[in-house]
Amino acid sequence: ALVTGAKLLQRTNFSGDAAALRFRTPTALNPPGAYYQVIEAGFDRKLSDKPITEGLEVYRELLNKSNNPVTTTKLGDVVTVRLRIRSLRAEWISNVALIDLLPGGFEVVSSSLTPGVSEIKGVDYVDVREDRAIFYATVPTKTLEITYQIKSCNRGNFVVPPVFAESMYDRNVKGRGLGGKISVTK
Repeated sequence: ALVTGAKLLQRTNFSGDAAALRFRTPTALNPPGAYYQVIEAGFDRKLSDKPITEGLEVYRELLNKSNNPVTTTKLGDVVTVRLRIRSLRAEWISNVALIDLLPGGFEVVSSSLTPGVSEIKGVDYVDVREDRAIFYATVPTKTLEITYQIKSCNRGNFVVPPVFAESMYDRNVKGRGLGGKISVTK
């Protein structure tokens, strides 16, 4: 039964620098007790200038038709995404999710990446979404390389979010590359 007069949902904001949160009620709660949830939303406004290498190392390059790194492209041009990931441990790391967020104004070229059970060696499954490609893989100690294509569908200056990888069952194993910027012209 619900306690009459009690607020069912209370919200509050707290600083991202908070070291701890304490939840209290004026009276003891009968089972099932209190429930709390912390929700984080939004995006980083500043690109990180340091990669994360906690068991995994991950790197992304955006390449033109000549396989040279690119920071400017023309509307409708295809850009190759080359991802490289490796285990920094002495053994392979299984059950890793490699998340590659696309720059705004870009989309995956569907013929370059098929969702579902993967044909890419070392990658078990591929999930293609509107704003990202996710690869589920077993990461070797030698570099695993994944390539696919994206194309620009809007003009402008866009942030290239950093590529991120994490073990699905050990959140202490993760890696993040560096972000960047790309311009799309006429």
